[in-house]
Amino acid sequence: MKSSQLIMYPKGTEVDVHYPDFIWLCIASFAFGGVCWYLGYLGAAAAWLENTSVVVSYLFYVLIVFLAFFYIRALIIVLDRKQNWLLNPQKRFATQLFTCCLLPTLFLFGVIRPVAIPKDEWLWLPLLVIFGGVLFLNILYTSCFFVALDHKRRCSILELERMVLHRDLKISILNEQLQSMSSIENEAEEITVAEGAEKETDLTEEIDLSRVKSIDPEQEEFLLNNRFLTQKIMYSELGLFAFENNNNTPIVQLYLKTDMGEPIACEQRSLNEVVRDTNGFVQKIGRYHAVAADMIHACNLLRGGRLRIVLKVPFEGKVDFEVSAKIARRIKGWVMLQVPIEKE
Repeated sequence: MKSSQLIMYPKGTEVDVHYPDFIWLCIASFAFGGVCWYLGYLGAAAAWLENTSVVVSYLFYVLIVFLAFFYIRALIIVLDRKQNWLLNPQKRFATQLFTCCLLPTLFLFGVIRPVAIPKDEWLWLPLLVIFGGVLFLNILYTSCFFVALDHKRRCSILELERMVLHRDLKISILNEQLQSMSSIENEAEEITVAEGAEKETDLTEEIDLSRVKSIDPEQEEFLLNNRFLTQKIMYSELGLFAFENNNNTPIVQLYLKTDMGEPIACEQRSLNEVVRDTNGFVQKIGRYHAVAADMIHACNLLRGGRLRIVLKVPFEGKVDFEVSAKIARRIKGWVMLQVPIEKE
């Protein structure tokens, strides 16, 4: 079975460390137990082993090495939980060096007991061999920890990359949806504006000439209301109304007789509304223009039933407007309230 444990490291992340199998620990104990048995046999030949068989003495050393290795394994697992390498590497190194290297080395060296010294340097040979084996086991366990940590980091990077790709895909899909929705909205606005512009010529009701004739321009007031001001303007000051489509937004601009170069925005969104709000005093002379009755200076009848209306004050350099036959039939009586219609 595998020795596996979850180890916490900074920011609350867990690392799943897989240490060498229990079977590999047993194999290492048999191998290194033979080395210790050989060193003990040459260096000590303890009296209590002289009357035992080679197999029994060898198994004794295997058991001692297994206990030492199992102690190292158990203590490293405890240190991983209490003092893992990432939280405090200096303290972990010192603790592991003392508890997992020096103490097991002294324990095994004390069991071998090389008291019969054939040479002066004999003491160092078993000590170095035992320390080397114990140190190798510590390095193996430490390597397992950092391999698991590297695997965790690689998996985290791959997961982050997948999340970024997934997020970018979602963003691209949302952008496409937004573009599609905005194009649909723009088309709808264009259709609405186009319909509104077409409706500018849809006035079919007859003009109430008696009502228009009863209007006194010096007494009646036109209520101008927009975001910036609210003002009452006498009908006698009204000049021309112009319909504009600014960024798909219908706007009606008022030009006063006294200042035809400075437009004033109205709350109305079509010329038809202006005609109704002024009770017919203002009438449309085209799809985009409407004039007040007393703004007309003269009128001429053209071929095909069309009219040419001459204004008292020029608008954008033009003093006359040509009216279509359809509109002319509707406003002919309204014009004649102000000026006679002369043939051209």
